[in-house]
Formats: sequence, C-alpha cells, structure tokens
Amino acid sequence: MNVADRQKPAPGELFVDHVAHFVADLDAAARIFESLGMKVTATSAHHTPEGPAGTSNRLVMLEQGYIEILSPTHDTPVANRVRAQMARYDGVHLLCYGTPDAAAEHRRLAAHGFEPQPLVDLSREGGTIRFKVVRVAPEKMPEGRVQYVQHLTPEQIWRAGDVNRLRLE
Repeated sequence: MNVADRQKPAPGELFVDHVAHFVADLDAAARIFESLGMKVTATSAHHTPEGPAGTSNRLVMLEQGYIEILSPTHDTPVANRVRAQMARYDGVHLLCYGTPDAAAEHRRLAAHGFEPQPLVDLSREGGTIRFKVVRVAPEKMPEGRVQYVQHLTPEQIWRAGDVNRLRLE
C-alpha cells in the first residue's frame, strides 16, 4: 500500500487528516519548517468552481496526514474568517478530519445540530488536486475551525518526493 492509499478512510472510519497553522507570510513559515529539515510544498491557491476561495497554502506532508500552512490571499468570507482568527494570534486554528463521504458527514453533522455550511468543492494546482470540504458553522465552534475533507485525488497530494518520513528515536 502506498502513502496516498492510507489517506482515505474506510466507510465508517474517521481520523485526523491535518491541522492548519494560520500565518500572514507563507514563505517565512515554510522557511522555519525547512530549517528543521522538513520538505515543504510550493505555494498553492485554493479555488472553488466560482473562482478563488481566498486562501493559499504550503504543506508539510507526512506519511499519515499533513501540516497545512494557510494564509488569506483574497477578500472572501473564508479569507476574512482566517484573518479574524489570526487577529487573536498566528497559529493553529484548524482541525480537519478525513472522511470517505463528505455528503454523508454533512448530513450527520446537521442531524446532530451543528448546522454545517454548504458542502464545498475545492481544487488546487489547476484542478489536478480535488477535494470536498464540510465546515462546521463558525458560531457552533468559535474557538477554531473544524472541518471534514474527502480527498478525491490523494495520489496528487501525497507524492513520494514531498513526503517527510519522520522517525522518533
């Protein structure tokens, strides 16, 4: 089994996919990770079918999951929420769970009163990386952004040359 195959949960399974560190300067944050010996992906902008989603990122890919370095780049509701959270502090503000079925996760959250926002189709790098995201309404979890992702193209995200193989000894 390759690294990309391990990123898609089985039906009924849920796990932490990634955490996101909100920063003003993607390149400065990437240099910190690189100074620790980690590979960081190039800058990539998020897009919806309607246009820019308002954020860009760089990733520290791990054998399971990743660390996202996220920055607001446009004037959109999503970018403005990132800015509002960064006004409190730069740092980790997002926890994202991996799910095999974003639509089912949306229904489950709604049934439990979390009032999820509409399901979002996102892409990066000209559409070669595609995923669906379910976000819990900000007022339901004001302390941070909780979301769920269904990776549609994990093989495009977890490319062998980008993965950091960390070993604690």
